[in-house]
Amino acid sequence: MAALEDSGFGRLIGVLVSPGKTFRSIAGRPTWGAALIVLLIAATAVSVLTSQRMDKEDMRKTVKAQMEKRQGGQATPEQIERGVEMGEKISSVTRWLVPVFIVVVDLIVALLFFAALRFFAASQISYKMSFAVALHTYMPALVGALLTLPLILNRKSITMKEAQGGGILASNLGAFAPESMGPAARALLSSVDFFSIWTVCLMIIGYRIAAKVSTTAATAVVLTLWVLYIAFKVGMAALFQ
Repeated sequence: MAALEDSGFGRLIGVLVSPGKTFRSIAGRPTWGAALIVLLIAATAVSVLTSQRMDKEDMRKTVKAQMEKRQGGQATPEQIERGVEMGEKISSVTRWLVPVFIVVVDLIVALLFFAALRFFAASQISYKMSFAVALHTYMPALVGALLTLPLILNRKSITMKEAQGGGILASNLGAFAPESMGPAARALLSSVDFFSIWTVCLMIIGYRIAAKVSTTAATAVVLTLWVLYIAFKVGMAALFQ
């Protein structure tokens, strides 16, 4: 009987309960199909169900605030309704583009780790190996999505701040931030997330094993890229606030 970490779907569980063995198995035979499929399905389900339950009154308030900030004055009811309708049309399209976005981001993340480990840690890791490791380190996000789905189904409406700031499951500090807090500060707090920290730990273990580098080197690469990601996230939030 095959060990849990030797099968594609078995690795999805193995990376959570036995990461060392699972990443050693991935290092010997890098696969990524099963991980990519389940991540795409879960993320799309969360995105579609969330967008279907968006609170329209909350959307109107948000659109009104954004218009008045841009225009420097009062927004008319007609302008607000047009803005809400446009937002709904955009959402109806973008929620189905989540799989494309995820694939692009995953390819970029794998490339960043591939380049960083080769350049800074003198590793001989291949891009395929980097991609396989990256996808399996996202399994905590899958756990988060599976916990989020029943919460969404039990809600009649969801506010934009809850949807954008991870307030549905409330696994990060941003979910407990006061309403008056600005987007940049909220983005920073939302980065202190249980599932993100779990993912970072798996990345350190996974890339240490797959890239055949020291724990110090793997930790330095992973934490550096994570900090840069948080800085980019906060910067974008500040730019568009």
